[in-house]
Order: sequence, then structure tokens, then C-alpha cells
Amino acid sequence: MAIFNLTPHTVNFYEDGKLAAEFVSSGIARAAQSTEELGELESFRLVRNTYGEPVSLPEFSEGTYYIVSALTVAAAKANGRRVDDLLLTADAVRDEAGRIIGCRAFAVAE
Repeated sequence: MAIFNLTPHTVNFYEDGKLAAEFVSSGIARAAQSTEELGELESFRLVRNTYGEPVSLPEFSEGTYYIVSALTVAAAKANGRRVDDLLLTADAVRDEAGRIIGCRAFAVAE
């Protein structure tokens, strides 16, 4: 089994309050995005983002898992790709300031 991190940052995995594993980014999988200008809301620019197929997401390979964003999972599903090899971070670990510094679990994409 292999786990690859396709997010732009290192994913820290904690067990029993201690850092158990670090998954360094090995590439970035994203959803293709286009932006449509809609005008303004009060004095703020208003746009609509639409997302297309996944970009830089490898094909399914038995025994290989990829840590990705929820948006990447949605793009993969919408484009008919299997997603049971895609992992999302779950059960966040936060520092004293409330910033997410890792996770205690992976969630399987559905």
C-alpha cells in the first residue's frame, strides 16, 4: 500500500497526541476552474466559479491512495472517476491558536 499527498502542503498525522507520520506534498491535484464575472454586490466584485475535471490526478491504481481536497473529489466524481482511492483529512488537530496543524484520521471519499 502507498499513500501520496496531492495537496500543496504537508499533512501531519497524529496518534495518541503525537506526530506519527508526515505526508509531504508529492504533487498537486486540483479541479479545473473557470470564473465568470457577474458584476458587483454593493462595491464588491461578484463572480461565479465553476469547476470541471480533475487536473494532475492519477488514474485509479489498486493499493495506492491519494490525499486530496474535497473539491478534487467532487471533480473526480462528476467526471466518472472512481474515488475509493481518494482520502480526505479528518478529525483535525489544532494548535493553541486554533490553526489546523494535522489530522487524526483519513476519511474515504464517497
